[in-house]
Amino acid sequence: MGLFDKFKKKEINDWENAYAGNPNFYNGKDGKPFGAFALTEGTLTTIPKNPRLLYKVDNTEVNEWKLILVSTTNNVVLGNMNYYEAINKLMKFAIDEKDNNILIRGLSLEELNELLK
Repeated sequence: MGLFDKFKKKEINDWENAYAGNPNFYNGKDGKPFGAFALTEGTLTTIPKNPRLLYKVDNTEVNEWKLILVSTTNNVVLGNMNYYEAINKLMKFAIDEKDNNILIRGLSLEELNELLK
């Protein structure tokens, strides 16, 4: 550990104070429900790795999942992506994993935009 390592901001493994992502459900064009989680710029967030195991709508399995990326800098929704593709990309930003959940550090606007590419 170098002298300046003491001054680097450490990532906080703080499950209790993280925003717990909860899904919203919508009807797709095909009439089937899909679920969506939001990931907001700069927000320490927990989300499930596999929401299919946790959520149903009217006893119907939800097969389509999306991650909505939200910018607080620009006060807009940046876009959305397939949830499972997003989880694979987000693993490099994960601080910790517990059971079916991951704890993701607050991402910058640049990092959120990079996820959408």
